[in-house]
Amino acid sequence: MSTWTATRIAEHIAPLLCDTRLILVSNREPCIHRWHRATLPEPAAADPSSASKTRWDLGWVRRLPSQVSRLLQSGEAIRCSRPAGGVTSALDPVMQACHGIWVAWGSGTADRETVNARDRVQVPPNNPQYTLRRVWLSDAQVRGFYYGFANSTLWPLCHLHLERAAFKPAHWRRYQDVNARFGEAVTEECEGAPAAVWIQDYHLALCPAYLRQRLPHLPIMQFWHIPWPPWELYRVCPWRRELLEGLLANDLIGFHLEQYCKNFLECAERVLGASVDHKGGLVEYIGRETWVRPFPISIDYDWWAGPASHRRAGRRITRLRAQPELAFPILGLGVDRLDYTKGIVSRFEAIERFLEKYPEFRGCFGFVQIAVPSRTQLEDYRRVKEHVESLVERINKRFGSEAVTPIHYRYEHLEPAELVVYYRMADFVMVTSLHDGMNLVAKEFVASQVERKGVLICSEFAGAAEELDNALLINPYDIESVADTLKQAIEMPPEERSQRMARLQTHVAEHNIYKWLADIFTTLDHIRRRSDVTANALVE
Repeated sequence: MSTWTATRIAEHIAPLLCDTRLILVSNREPCIHRWHRATLPEPAAADPSSASKTRWDLGWVRRLPSQVSRLLQSGEAIRCSRPAGGVTSALDPVMQACHGIWVAWGSGTADRETVNARDRVQVPPNNPQYTLRRVWLSDAQVRGFYYGFANSTLWPLCHLHLERAAFKPAHWRRYQDVNARFGEAVTEECEGAPAAVWIQDYHLALCPAYLRQRLPHLPIMQFWHIPWPPWELYRVCPWRRELLEGLLANDLIGFHLEQYCKNFLECAERVLGASVDHKGGLVEYIGRETWVRPFPISIDYDWWAGPASHRRAGRRITRLRAQPELAFPILGLGVDRLDYTKGIVSRFEAIERFLEKYPEFRGCFGFVQIAVPSRTQLEDYRRVKEHVESLVERINKRFGSEAVTPIHYRYEHLEPAELVVYYRMADFVMVTSLHDGMNLVAKEFVASQVERKGVLICSEFAGAAEELDNALLINPYDIESVADTLKQAIEMPPEERSQRMARLQTHVAEHNIYKWLADIFTTLDHIRRRSDVTANALVE
């Protein structure tokens, strides 16, 4: 098992930072405060005038444990919750250890009520260890920045879906405005003490340049959590120069895969005419150096394996298997945001072909699809939902009966405590991404397979495929081949299943999320040391 843990990574990063304050910047915040309707007790105060004093001290709310609410006598409660996502959970212990500052969009309905005059709140609520600085966006900014440029331009462009990419100047202007707003907030938080800034993802590509103009010597790094496209596709973007110049204000840029690094380096060379050391992963542009490195992201292995091993999970599986819709000898699983990049349509077409081609499995084959709602404000996503659900209906009509249908479709977000049960229960999981930066579902499934009886079927176009070569790798565009791979997975002998899963588990456990963090911060430290040596040599 990996020696990297939350405790060790915190101990590792602390001396690297020394007296430097870590400022993490992301679109998503680690704690969200929301209003909820609540059933309230009668006011305890006897004084009738207390009716006018209906709002509790919201500072008390900030000290509550996650998912616990402080009731307000107006009939509402403020609840603090953590967003879904392994990255946010993984970064939290780092921030707690270094007592840094996390700058993020305040998206919760009660976020404004819980900050002080400087838009700050101490988190986590039950044991405050670091500062969350919230950035406020108007509805128009959210539409243009988040749903517009970030997810209707950059997302499809980077995932090779040019036909879906919208290049609207109004969206670009909103993206510029919001990146500047984040830059202003980070600049304010850098005052008074040495700082290092770590920016997350494609929402904030222009933020590094904003910071570099105002704080020339500030250490800045950024991790890009989605693919970077080849130059042949990237070149169509009208703002290709501005995006690259924004990112090259970083000292270090991280991608999941070596191929994404190569794509980025080629874009910098061709679009900007930058000097590029392809072998060393170094870009020199207008007198600055930017290092580009692959850091394949992972999961907290024990966080999934622990609950999966618990007796409660076994009891829950027994109850689930007793339900008619899940009482199949063979049960597969898909877990995805309902996104066109995940290949869910191709998956169901392959399942339909499998049931056509191998009729002996009809009646004993079931499949659970957990489709997590995503970006429902965008028409592309609504159309994908309609297409997926029409396929589910067609397959169930063709191969089901009044009593039972092969596809059990759940359009909802499941909490990890429930999801881990499905991972352990599944005989196989299908990851059919058409293009994916990493895909952590594959790794979560591996960690949860404590009995080692499941098979991972993984698209060769998911970043995870480069690491998880003991999975059954597929081309999701080849429906016939995927149908045959389903049969291979189902008929795989138990010994081979166990051996494959054991090798997958060894890799994921050793290359966990904390090793990912260690590699990034160690690389940044090497870059800073190299810069210090160069600066000293110039002085001498």
